[in-house]
This record gives sequence, structure tokens and C-alpha cells, in this order.
Amino acid sequence: MSGTRLGFDIGSSSMKVAVRRGGTLRVEEVRLPENMVDGNGDITLPHAFVQFLKQTKRELSLPGGAASLVLPPSQVICRLVTMPKMTTQQLMMNLPYEFTDFIQGVADQYFCDYALCSPGEGESEEHGVPMMAAAAAKQTLAEYVQMFSRAGVRLKTILPQEMALINLVKEQGGGAEEFCFVDLGHQSTRITVVWRDRVQATRRIALGGRNLDLAVADSLGVDAFLANTYKLSDYQGVLSSDGVIDVCDRIAVEILKVINFYQFTYRSSSLEGIYLVGGGAALPYIRKAVEDTVGMPLLPPDRLLPGAGERAAAGIFAVGAAGGGK
Repeated sequence: MSGTRLGFDIGSSSMKVAVRRGGTLRVEEVRLPENMVDGNGDITLPHAFVQFLKQTKRELSLPGGAASLVLPPSQVICRLVTMPKMTTQQLMMNLPYEFTDFIQGVADQYFCDYALCSPGEGESEEHGVPMMAAAAAKQTLAEYVQMFSRAGVRLKTILPQEMALINLVKEQGGGAEEFCFVDLGHQSTRITVVWRDRVQATRRIALGGRNLDLAVADSLGVDAFLANTYKLSDYQGVLSSDGVIDVCDRIAVEILKVINFYQFTYRSSSLEGIYLVGGGAALPYIRKAVEDTVGMPLLPPDRLLPGAGERAAAGIFAVGAAGGGK
């Protein structure tokens, strides 16, 4: 891929940026100011975010070029659907009806798009055409384009997390067909299994980095925002406190339940391990709890993001948005 591409992933507590230029890859993570993004992933202070993005662009010396943004799951619906064979025009007319049970308001307020999937075992055109389909509110997309434009960044693509992962494994999967990603986010933990060019399963666990912050805050007697800093530096060995270990164990047990259910549903599953990603992926106690409880190896994210180094786990969606790690 020639030229320069940027990928942005705005989480609840930090923004990840991937820069692809020629054959090089650079990943950065910048902590967001407190209360700039709410628990649903919505930017609560648009004007302040524009200034923050301008400052980040300047401090990181981000180059110009086409940029892509990953939407949080709360702002986009992405699912595997099977549609009868039809023309592109017919498909775009019928696709919104696949989301009527999930969206609010009328279908005209949403933008829909799709990516065709290769046929799986036992699938043929007689059964329909499998595709990953997505829907997001047009107003939400327009607001992001406007905010980034005011900061001097040209958004060319906006995509769901699921499609960022598919982009990544298609380029850097190394011939493997099945991948399990456990995203340890701030508000929750999200498990996504990608098989070839489709999402086979996705589940959300209502436990994440925020719960670890609260456990640290309770142990040290500080507020949750400061506790996040203490958590990252393991201040006074706080990560070995009973409260933090209890949260790690609870997260690990919930992950095990989801993976067991997935493997029961898909008996042919041959997962070789788990990619632990997101802001909490570097914490040794959560890593140990997950590996010991699930009984599967934790695969190094830099296998999919060569060149990203220690930021590979945090930057996986941003790199997928920018076009993979190749």
C-alpha cells in the first residue's frame, strides 16, 4: 500500500493512533482528558475534542493523508447477515430492513454498508449471500467528519471494530482462519471471534478497566481518575491487592464462559489461543488470571502488528482501521 494512512480509535480513557507510511508502522496512545468521552463512547465536549485532536496532531507530528476512524460498538451495529442474490441497487434498498429490530427512528436516518464474505462450509448461492453488514446514524457520522475536519484531519473511512479486526487478520493472519480477540476496555470487556472474513461471535462483559480503577481507588483511598495512573505504574504494589485480584478473577471467569459456549456451538473450532488487546492487556495480573482460568495461551498481538512493539495490544483497532499491519 502506497502513501500515508492514519487510523484512529477513541476509547473511553485514551485515543490510539496508527500511522502507516510505506512499509512502516507507528502506533501511539494518548490519554483523554477526564469526562471528554462518556460510558457509551460519545464525545461529550466536541469543541474541546477538536482542540485536543489539534494538539495531539501537533505533538505527535502526525502526517497528512487519508484517515480512518473506528466507531465504538455503542454507535454502530455490525452483524453477519445472509441476503438473497440481488443487484447492488436492490441490496442497498433492502439492507436497512435487516436492522429494524436494532435501530431507533426511521431507516432513512441511518447509513448502511456491507462487505461480502466468502462462502463457508455448506453455504451456496441457493442459501443466500453471506456478508458483514453495518448501520450507523448519519448524524453521528457527520459529526465525526466535522470534528476531525476542524482539527485538520480528513476522514475518508469510518468503520466498526469488527471490520477493523477483519482487515487486520486478512493481511496479517498468516494463513490461520480463526482468531479470538478479548478487548479489555475501560467500561467493559468485549470478546470477538473472527473466522476468515466474518465475525463468528461477539459478546460483551460488563467488567473492565473501570472496575480495576475502582478497586485500586478503594485500596489506596484516591479517586478513580488518579487510580488509573497508580494502576498503570503498580503504585505501592496495588495490583496485588485482594480487590484487584478479585476483579481480575471475575473477568477471567466470564471470558471462560463465553469461550466455552462458543466452542460448544462451533464444534469444529480450532482456536490456538487468545489475543488479549485493549488498555488492560498489559497488566500482568489480568493476563495471568485469563491464561490460568481459560487454559489457552495468550498470543502476542505484535504477531499481527509487526513494528508496533509494546503498543500492539492497545493499537490493534487503530491499525486495522488504517489497513492492517503489513
